[in-house]
Amino acid sequence: MACDFRVIVGTRNVRAVRAATACLDEVDRLESILSIFRTGSEASLINREAAIRPVSACAELVDLLRLCQQVNEETEGAFDITTGALTECWGFQERNPKLPTGPALGSARERVDATQISIRVDNAVSFATPGMHINFGAIGKGYALDRGAQVMVEHRIDNVLLSAGYSSVKALGAGPEGDGWPVGLRHPLTKDQRIASVRLSYCAMGTSSQEEQWFENGGRRYGHILDPRTGYPATAVETVSVVADSAALADALATAFFVGGPELAERYCEKHEGTVAIMLLPAPSTFPVVFGTRDGIMVELEDA
Repeated sequence: MACDFRVIVGTRNVRAVRAATACLDEVDRLESILSIFRTGSEASLINREAAIRPVSACAELVDLLRLCQQVNEETEGAFDITTGALTECWGFQERNPKLPTGPALGSARERVDATQISIRVDNAVSFATPGMHINFGAIGKGYALDRGAQVMVEHRIDNVLLSAGYSSVKALGAGPEGDGWPVGLRHPLTKDQRIASVRLSYCAMGTSSQEEQWFENGGRRYGHILDPRTGYPATAVETVSVVADSAALADALATAFFVGGPELAERYCEKHEGTVAIMLLPAPSTFPVVFGTRDGIMVELEDA
């Protein structure tokens, strides 16, 4: 998943170490199922054959696909795991980004539509559109954290902070001091600067920004988070962090709100109690905005 996974426990004991090891083993197992960069993974097999024939999938992959379909519908298409053709068209999948031609972009857009994924009762997956590719990059890390958290609970460790890179965290318990696990939200352009600090308890947070993959062409900056509805990189937001019940949902919503902007974030948070979005808009805005509320978290904003 192209990042480090970390487990921070609120106490030192042998059982906690064993639980953390089992948690990371579960992450590795899920990587072997969900990664499109492993040719033998179920996700890769589905991408190769689901437009030709129904492909049997394991329970975890089907569970994640159903969540992706739900978020796609609830975010008005802003979150879509079938943007693989667009990612390839822009060169971001091979980390060699380029400005695509009009015909190439048009062809890629025809192969993006999460509603064209079908899941049968026997967990077989099929695509109605040839050439469509799924990619769990915007939700897979969060899903792995949720599953890892289940492993920790099964080992009777219930006060722990799990993280995947700088973008996804899952908090079990209320931290070693009982006032929440402290997490800083860094500025997307100035990495030693924070836009906010959050204390998380019994919830998760996902962050989306363009800081890792982008390129310039003709004086314009193009980032790797693509709007599935237009085919072009999203530009409405500099960075967005979302607090939600699960890490998978938080990750997916962070991407959706990055694409859909503050209007979508506000609409969604009004309808879904407990979802919080912390968003930094493009210049000249310098102060983050917050949508939604949730009991048990504290957000301290900083001038960006």
